[in-house]
Amino acid sequence: MNNRIKKIIAIIIIIILALGYLTINSSAANFSITSGISEINVGDSYTISISAKGLTGRFNITHSSNVSVNLDSIWVENGSAEGTIKVTAKSEGKATVTLTPDEEFGVSDSNGLVSLSAKTDTVTVKAKSSSGNSSSGNSNSGSSENTKPSAPSFTSVNETVYATDSVNVRSSYSTSSSIIGSLSKGESVTRTGKSSSWSKVTYNGQTAYISSDYLTTVKPEETTKEDDKKEDEEEKSNTKNLKSLTVENYKLEPEFDPEVTEYNLTVGTDVEKLEISAIPQDENSKVEITGNTDLLLGENTINIKVTAEDETVKIYKINVSKIEEVSLKLSKLEIENYTLTPEFNEDIYEYTLNIGDTSITSLNVIANSNTKNAVIEIAGNNELKPGKNIITVLVKDEENTTVYQIVVNISEEYNVVAKTGINDNDLYMYTGIAAGILILIMIIIAIVKKRKKDNEEEFAPLNTYELDLSMKNDNKKDKKNEDKIEKLEDDENSKEKVEIGVSNSDELTDEKTRKKGKHF
Repeated sequence: MNNRIKKIIAIIIIIILALGYLTINSSAANFSITSGISEINVGDSYTISISAKGLTGRFNITHSSNVSVNLDSIWVENGSAEGTIKVTAKSEGKATVTLTPDEEFGVSDSNGLVSLSAKTDTVTVKAKSSSGNSSSGNSNSGSSENTKPSAPSFTSVNETVYATDSVNVRSSYSTSSSIIGSLSKGESVTRTGKSSSWSKVTYNGQTAYISSDYLTTVKPEETTKEDDKKEDEEEKSNTKNLKSLTVENYKLEPEFDPEVTEYNLTVGTDVEKLEISAIPQDENSKVEITGNTDLLLGENTINIKVTAEDETVKIYKINVSKIEEVSLKLSKLEIENYTLTPEFNEDIYEYTLNIGDTSITSLNVIANSNTKNAVIEIAGNNELKPGKNIITVLVKDEENTTVYQIVVNISEEYNVVAKTGINDNDLYMYTGIAAGILILIMIIIAIVKKRKKDNEEEFAPLNTYELDLSMKNDNKKDKKNEDKIEKLEDDENSKEKVEIGVSNSDELTDEKTRKKGKHF
C-alpha cells in the first residue's frame, strides 16, 4: 500500500468521524437552568431562569427541604417558560432545585420527542449575621475597616433579650471587630445598653456587642411557636398532582393531564369493577381510590384522592357510564396493516391507533356484525389529517344502534420510537456508524483491487503457443488437444520452411547453375 492510498484512507476516516460527531450533536437537544447566584441568606428569595431553545413541554420541579418553591411544574413553549420559578431560603445548607422533563407528556423539539436529563441548580444558604447586615455595622462607621467607627449613643437599660436567629457576638460595635462568640436562636443575654443599631450586652462576664436587629425582649416560645408550626408545614411538600392515571382495558376521555381533574368512561353492564392505576408525582403523597367497585347501571363516580405531605388534598374524578347490555355488537373489528389498542373485544367500544406516517389519509376498516340483519356504517376513515382523528363504526338494525369508536393519532413521533424503541439520537448514531462501516468496506475492496492489478503488471502473460505445448506434454491422453497442438506445430514448421525457402532462393539458383558444366 503506497503513501498516497494511506493518506486518502486517513482523510476519509477523519471525514466520517467529523460527520458522525456533527450529526449526533446536531440532533441532541438540551436545556439548562441557573439562578445566577452562589450564596443567599435565610429568608431571602431568588429566581431560576430556564434556557431551552426550541423545546416544548412540561418540566416537573423538585427541591430540597431548606427552600420553598412557588411552582410544582412549569410549561415551556418553544424555549420560553410560561411562568417564573421563585425560590425562598428557609434554613442553612445546600439548596437544590431540580427540573425534570415530564415522562408522561415528554418534551419535544422540531424533530419530535427528545430524551433529556434532569438539571439541578445549587445555592448555599447562610444564616443571617451581623457581619452581613450593612445597616447594622456600617451606619456609623467609615468605609475603611481599619478606621474605628464613632461611638453610638447607648441608652442604659437592664433587661433580658433573646436571639431571634443565629447571630455573632462582637468585641465592639462594628462588623469589622473581632467575633468573641455567638448566640443560637432563642438563647438569652443581659442587655445593658441600646442604640439604634447595636446592643451592649454582658456575655461570659465581659462587655460585648450584638446587632439589635437580632434581639428581642419577648421569649421565643411566645413569639415563634406559631411561626415554628408554619415553618414545619412549609418544609413538607405540597405536591398533590398525579403523575399518571390509567384504567385497565379502557381509555380515558380526555387524555390524562395532571392539571385536568375530571374524566369520562363508558363500560358494559357486565363490568362490576375497574382496575385503576394512579401514581403521584411526589412519592410522599398518598393516593386513595373509591367508587371503582360494585358499579351500578347508569352513572357512577370514581374519586381518586391525592393527599400531599403537608396534608393538602386534590381529587380527580372519573365519571363512569354503565350502559345496558346490548345484543347488537361487532364480532370483528380490524384496520388493515395495523393493530388496535386494546385488542378487540365486542364489549370494548373505544380503541386507539397511533400512526407514525403523516402521509396516511385513509384507512381500510374491516367490521363484521354478530347478527345477519345488521347494517354497518363506517365514518371518519377517509380524509385523515395529522393529529387526532375519530373513526366511528355504527352497528344498526331496525330497533338498536351500537357505536364503536377508534381514536387515530397521526404524528411522526410514533414512527421510530413506537415501532423500534429507538429514539432519534440513537437512530442518528447507528446510521452514522453503519455509513462509516460501509465506506471502510468499500475502501478495503478498492485497495485489494489495486494491489491485484499491481501484481498482475509485474508478470508478462504466457505465450499461447508455449501454453499449448505444455498442454501437450501434460495431457497426452487428451487426443483432441494433441491434434490441436500437432496442427499448430505443422503450421509453424510450414511457415518456417516457407520463410527459409524464400530467403535462400538465390543461393539455390546459384548452386544449380554451378552444377552444370565444368568449373575451375
